[in-house]
Amino acid sequence: MRTAATLAIACLALLGAAPPAAAEQVVVALSMARIEIESDFTGADLSVFGVIERDAATVSRPGGYDVAVVVRGPPEAVITRRKERFLGIWMTEASRTFPTVPSFYSVDTTRPLAEIAGERPLAADGIGLAYADFGERYGASGDAFREALVRLKVRTGLFDERPGTVELLTPTFFRATVPLPAIVSDGAYTVEVHVFADGSEVARATTDFTIAKIGFEESVHRIAVTQPILYGLGVVALALLTGWLGGVVFRRD
Repeated sequence: MRTAATLAIACLALLGAAPPAAAEQVVVALSMARIEIESDFTGADLSVFGVIERDAATVSRPGGYDVAVVVRGPPEAVITRRKERFLGIWMTEASRTFPTVPSFYSVDTTRPLAEIAGERPLAADGIGLAYADFGERYGASGDAFREALVRLKVRTGLFDERPGTVELLTPTFFRATVPLPAIVSDGAYTVEVHVFADGSEVARATTDFTIAKIGFEESVHRIAVTQPILYGLGVVALALLTGWLGGVVFRRD
Protein backbone atom coordinates (compact mmCIF):
# COMPACT_ATOMS: atom_id res chain seq x y z
CA MET A 1 0.00 0.00 0.00
CA ARG A 2 2.81 2.39 0.91
CA THR A 3 4.55 1.68 -2.40
CA ALA A 4 1.37 2.33 -4.39
CA ALA A 5 0.79 5.60 -2.56
CA THR A 6 4.36 6.66 -3.26
CA LEU A 7 3.97 5.93 -6.98
CA ALA A 8 0.70 7.88 -7.14
CA ILE A 9 2.29 10.91 -5.50
CA ALA A 10 5.25 10.71 -7.89
CA CYS A 11 2.92 10.59 -10.91
CA LEU A 12 0.96 13.63 -9.70
CA ALA A 13 4.22 15.53 -9.20
CA LEU A 14 5.33 14.71 -12.74
CA LEU A 15 1.98 15.84 -14.14
CA GLY A 16 2.20 19.10 -12.24
CA ALA A 17 5.72 19.74 -13.50
CA ALA A 18 4.88 18.98 -17.13
CA PRO A 19 4.72 22.03 -19.41
CA PRO A 20 1.27 23.13 -20.55
CA ALA A 21 0.00 21.87 -23.89
CA ALA A 22 1.09 24.05 -26.77
CA ALA A 23 -1.62 26.19 -28.36
CA GLU A 24 -2.14 29.13 -30.68
CA GLN A 25 -1.67 32.70 -29.55
CA VAL A 26 -2.79 35.89 -31.26
CA VAL A 27 -0.92 39.19 -31.15
CA VAL A 28 -2.99 42.32 -31.89
CA ALA A 29 -2.09 45.90 -32.79
CA LEU A 30 -4.27 48.97 -33.46
CA SER A 31 -3.71 51.80 -35.89
CA MET A 32 -4.58 54.35 -33.17
CA ALA A 33 -4.49 54.18 -29.38
CA ARG A 34 -6.30 57.51 -28.97
CA ILE A 35 -8.93 59.20 -31.14
CA GLU A 36 -9.61 62.87 -30.50
CA ILE A 37 -12.98 64.50 -31.14
CA GLU A 38 -13.08 68.13 -32.25
CA SER A 39 -15.90 70.26 -33.65
CA ASP A 40 -15.22 69.01 -37.19
CA PHE A 41 -15.10 65.32 -36.25
CA THR A 42 -16.92 63.24 -38.88
CA GLY A 43 -15.95 59.78 -37.71
CA ALA A 44 -12.84 57.65 -37.98
CA ASP A 45 -11.64 54.26 -39.19
CA LEU A 46 -9.82 52.02 -36.71
CA SER A 47 -7.56 49.39 -38.25
CA VAL A 48 -6.97 46.18 -36.31
CA PHE A 49 -4.00 43.98 -37.24
CA GLY A 50 -3.23 40.56 -35.86
CA VAL A 51 -0.89 37.62 -36.19
CA ILE A 52 -1.76 34.08 -35.12
CA GLU A 53 1.31 32.38 -33.68
CA ARG A 54 1.46 28.62 -33.42
CA ASP A 55 3.94 26.57 -31.43
CA ALA A 56 5.86 23.91 -33.33
CA ALA A 57 4.12 21.21 -31.27
CA THR A 58 0.63 22.46 -32.06
CA VAL A 59 -1.37 20.40 -34.53
CA SER A 60 -2.03 22.00 -37.89
CA ARG A 61 -5.49 23.32 -38.78
CA PRO A 62 -6.39 21.96 -42.21
CA GLY A 63 -9.57 24.03 -42.24
CA GLY A 64 -7.71 27.25 -41.51
CA TYR A 65 -8.69 29.96 -39.04
CA ASP A 66 -11.66 32.25 -38.59
CA VAL A 67 -11.37 35.58 -36.76
CA ALA A 68 -13.94 37.73 -34.99
CA VAL A 69 -13.06 41.30 -33.96
CA VAL A 70 -15.43 42.71 -31.32
CA VAL A 71 -15.31 46.41 -30.35
CA ARG A 72 -17.27 47.62 -27.32
CA GLY A 73 -17.76 51.19 -26.14
CA PRO A 74 -18.35 52.42 -22.58
CA PRO A 75 -21.47 50.81 -21.04
CA GLU A 76 -24.60 52.82 -20.33
CA ALA A 77 -28.12 52.18 -19.04
CA VAL A 78 -30.78 52.24 -21.75
CA ILE A 79 -34.56 52.23 -21.32
CA THR A 80 -36.73 50.92 -24.13
CA ARG A 81 -40.41 51.83 -24.14
CA ARG A 82 -43.39 50.43 -25.95
CA LYS A 83 -46.09 52.96 -26.82
CA GLU A 84 -49.68 52.46 -27.89
CA ARG A 85 -52.27 54.87 -29.17
CA PHE A 86 -55.06 55.57 -26.66
CA LEU A 87 -57.86 58.03 -27.50
CA GLY A 88 -55.68 59.61 -30.17
CA ILE A 89 -52.67 60.02 -27.81
CA TRP A 90 -49.52 57.94 -27.84
CA MET A 91 -48.89 56.61 -24.33
CA THR A 92 -46.18 54.40 -22.84
CA GLU A 93 -47.64 50.99 -22.13
CA ALA A 94 -44.51 49.20 -20.86
CA SER A 95 -40.79 49.76 -20.54
CA ARG A 96 -37.65 47.78 -19.85
CA THR A 97 -34.21 48.84 -18.59
CA PHE A 98 -31.00 47.30 -19.90
CA PRO A 99 -28.33 48.24 -17.32
CA THR A 100 -25.07 47.85 -19.26
CA VAL A 101 -25.55 48.40 -22.97
CA PRO A 102 -22.32 49.16 -24.86
CA SER A 103 -22.54 52.68 -26.27
CA PHE A 104 -20.87 51.23 -29.36
CA TYR A 105 -20.77 47.60 -30.47
CA SER A 106 -19.43 46.10 -33.67
CA VAL A 107 -18.42 42.65 -34.83
CA ASP A 108 -16.22 42.07 -37.87
CA THR A 109 -15.64 38.48 -38.96
CA THR A 110 -14.05 36.42 -41.71
CA ARG A 111 -17.37 34.65 -42.39
CA PRO A 112 -20.94 34.78 -41.02
CA LEU A 113 -20.96 33.86 -37.33
CA ALA A 114 -23.23 30.87 -37.88
CA GLU A 115 -20.52 29.36 -40.11
CA ILE A 116 -17.72 30.04 -37.62
CA ALA A 117 -19.03 28.54 -34.37
CA GLY A 118 -22.13 27.28 -32.61
CA GLU A 119 -24.40 29.16 -30.26
CA ARG A 120 -22.66 28.15 -27.02
CA PRO A 121 -19.18 29.64 -27.66
CA LEU A 122 -20.66 32.77 -29.24
CA ALA A 123 -23.06 33.33 -26.34
CA ALA A 124 -20.34 32.69 -23.75
CA ASP A 125 -18.31 35.67 -25.01
CA GLY A 126 -21.18 37.84 -26.26
CA ILE A 127 -20.07 37.68 -29.89
CA GLY A 128 -22.75 38.94 -32.26
CA LEU A 129 -25.80 41.16 -31.96
CA ALA A 130 -27.92 38.18 -30.92
CA TYR A 131 -25.61 37.41 -27.98
CA ALA A 132 -24.29 40.83 -26.90
CA ASP A 133 -24.34 41.34 -23.15
CA PHE A 134 -26.72 44.10 -22.07
CA GLY A 135 -26.46 43.32 -18.35
CA GLU A 136 -28.54 40.18 -18.61
CA ARG A 137 -28.53 36.91 -20.48
CA TYR A 138 -29.09 37.41 -24.19
CA GLY A 139 -32.74 37.37 -25.14
CA ALA A 140 -34.38 34.65 -27.13
CA SER A 141 -35.86 35.30 -30.53
CA GLY A 142 -39.00 37.34 -30.13
CA ASP A 143 -37.78 39.58 -27.29
CA ALA A 144 -39.43 42.74 -28.58
CA PHE A 145 -37.65 45.17 -26.25
CA ARG A 146 -34.19 43.84 -27.05
CA GLU A 147 -34.90 43.65 -30.76
CA ALA A 148 -36.12 47.26 -30.75
CA LEU A 149 -32.99 48.40 -28.93
CA VAL A 150 -30.69 46.64 -31.38
CA ARG A 151 -32.68 47.92 -34.37
CA LEU A 152 -32.43 51.55 -33.22
CA LYS A 153 -28.71 51.25 -32.48
CA VAL A 154 -28.06 49.69 -35.89
CA ARG A 155 -30.03 52.49 -37.55
CA THR A 156 -27.78 55.14 -35.96
CA GLY A 157 -24.59 53.25 -36.85
CA LEU A 158 -23.65 52.52 -33.23
CA PHE A 159 -24.26 48.77 -33.58
CA ASP A 160 -23.15 46.67 -36.53
CA GLU A 161 -22.28 43.14 -37.55
CA ARG A 162 -20.16 42.82 -40.69
CA PRO A 163 -19.36 39.31 -41.94
CA GLY A 164 -16.50 38.98 -44.40
CA THR A 165 -14.75 42.20 -43.36
CA VAL A 166 -11.79 40.55 -41.60
CA GLU A 167 -9.24 39.95 -44.32
CA LEU A 168 -6.76 37.07 -44.01
CA LEU A 169 -3.73 38.45 -45.82
CA THR A 170 -1.91 35.17 -45.12
CA PRO A 171 -3.18 32.04 -43.33
CA THR A 172 -2.05 33.61 -40.02
CA PHE A 173 -2.03 37.39 -40.62
CA PHE A 174 -5.29 39.33 -40.68
CA ARG A 175 -6.60 42.88 -40.87
CA ALA A 176 -9.95 44.54 -40.17
CA THR A 177 -11.15 48.12 -40.47
CA VAL A 178 -13.79 49.23 -37.95
CA PRO A 179 -15.73 52.42 -38.89
CA LEU A 180 -16.56 54.69 -35.95
CA PRO A 181 -19.45 57.10 -36.62
CA ALA A 182 -19.37 60.79 -35.73
CA ILE A 183 -21.79 60.29 -32.82
CA VAL A 184 -19.61 57.85 -30.83
CA SER A 185 -19.30 58.55 -27.12
CA ASP A 186 -15.97 59.40 -25.57
CA GLY A 187 -14.36 57.03 -23.10
CA ALA A 188 -12.48 53.73 -22.98
CA TYR A 189 -13.15 51.15 -25.70
CA THR A 190 -12.15 47.50 -25.70
CA VAL A 191 -11.15 45.40 -28.70
CA GLU A 192 -11.48 41.63 -28.41
CA VAL A 193 -10.03 39.32 -31.04
CA HIS A 194 -11.28 35.72 -31.07
CA VAL A 195 -9.63 33.06 -33.23
CA PHE A 196 -11.65 29.96 -34.15
CA ALA A 197 -10.73 26.70 -35.81
CA ASP A 198 -13.12 23.83 -36.54
CA GLY A 199 -15.91 25.57 -34.63
CA SER A 200 -13.92 26.05 -31.40
CA GLU A 201 -12.07 29.05 -30.03
CA VAL A 202 -8.32 28.44 -30.01
CA ALA A 203 -6.95 31.88 -29.08
CA ARG A 204 -8.02 35.32 -27.98
CA ALA A 205 -6.52 38.70 -27.15
CA THR A 206 -7.83 41.96 -25.72
CA THR A 207 -6.58 45.50 -26.15
CA ASP A 208 -8.10 48.97 -25.83
CA PHE A 209 -8.14 52.51 -27.14
CA THR A 210 -9.58 55.84 -26.02
CA ILE A 211 -11.90 58.36 -27.62
CA ALA A 212 -11.57 61.81 -26.05
CA LYS A 213 -13.05 65.25 -26.64
CA ILE A 214 -10.53 68.07 -26.92
CA GLY A 215 -10.67 71.85 -27.24
CA PHE A 216 -13.92 73.76 -26.80
CA GLU A 217 -16.09 70.61 -26.89
CA GLU A 218 -14.14 69.10 -24.01
CA SER A 219 -14.48 72.28 -21.94
CA VAL A 220 -18.24 72.46 -22.50
CA HIS A 221 -18.64 68.77 -21.64
CA ARG A 222 -16.59 69.14 -18.45
CA ILE A 223 -18.65 72.13 -17.29
CA ALA A 224 -21.92 70.32 -18.08
CA VAL A 225 -20.85 67.33 -15.97
CA THR A 226 -19.09 69.06 -13.06
CA GLN A 227 -21.16 72.28 -12.84
CA PRO A 228 -24.64 71.57 -14.27
CA ILE A 229 -26.24 74.68 -12.72
CA LEU A 230 -23.65 76.98 -14.27
CA TYR A 231 -24.03 75.15 -17.57
CA GLY A 232 -27.82 75.55 -17.49
CA LEU A 233 -27.58 79.29 -16.73
CA GLY A 234 -25.10 79.69 -19.56
CA VAL A 235 -27.43 77.94 -22.02
CA VAL A 236 -30.36 80.17 -20.98
CA ALA A 237 -28.22 83.31 -21.27
CA LEU A 238 -27.02 82.24 -24.72
CA ALA A 239 -30.59 81.61 -25.86
CA LEU A 240 -31.70 85.06 -24.64
CA LEU A 241 -28.74 86.73 -26.33
CA THR A 242 -29.42 84.89 -29.58
CA GLY A 243 -33.07 85.93 -29.50
CA TRP A 244 -32.19 89.56 -28.82
CA LEU A 245 -29.61 89.66 -31.63
CA GLY A 246 -32.14 88.07 -34.01
CA GLY A 247 -34.66 90.79 -33.10
CA VAL A 248 -32.11 93.53 -33.74
CA VAL A 249 -30.98 92.11 -37.07
CA PHE A 250 -34.46 91.48 -38.46
CA ARG A 251 -36.16 94.52 -36.94
CA ARG A 252 -38.34 96.40 -39.36
CA ASP A 253 -38.56 100.18 -39.07
